[in-house]
Amino acid sequence: MADFTIANPVQLLDWSLLDDTGGDPFLSGGIITADSWIGTNLMIDMAHADANDAGTNEAICKIWTKGGTTNEDWHLWMTYTANAGQANAQILAAVSGAGQANPDRIEVAATANFLTPGDMYFLRDMGTLVDSCLVTNRDFVSNDYVRAVHELVNAYDAADYLYDIVDQWTVTVPPTKYILITFHNKDGDATYACRIQYEAVTDIE
Repeated sequence: MADFTIANPVQLLDWSLLDDTGGDPFLSGGIITADSWIGTNLMIDMAHADANDAGTNEAICKIWTKGGTTNEDWHLWMTYTANAGQANAQILAAVSGAGQANPDRIEVAATANFLTPGDMYFLRDMGTLVDSCLVTNRDFVSNDYVRAVHELVNAYDAADYLYDIVDQWTVTVPPTKYILITFHNKDGDATYACRIQYEAVTDIE
């Protein structure tokens, strides 16, 4: 039976802000050179980063491959559409995460919009965006805390927010020379946080 050799995952783009149309509604992770690989697994995260209403103006993620040698030769591989609408937001009520007695707890005084075990949320560090994280609801205590499946790596405080609209895509791209991922925001005030990770399938043994 064949075994795939997979390189360690690479963070191509750490959490970065996709601005609204009043700023620069475009974000890119840069070009992945994949010509020595037999395939590439992309892990793409896109989360609402505020509680502004995007309406039906969904932000999109596009994956491109290059059909030639110049910037005129990018060809669309596929497009993903993020959930629009308006994210529920809840500010933290106390320091949470790393360093606390229960580092899997997100302390929130109101849990009304965060009651579904298995749902994923974006925990935004308002001071340092790259310290933000995704958390999955394990369970909760009403109007006290949400408990995450995993302990939080970073510490969060009463300036940070929990948002409830998150999109994730895991995409396998077959052998190709170059890959490019871009994000585009069609809304006038909603912003998003985006992250790209990938792993290379380098060999079959």
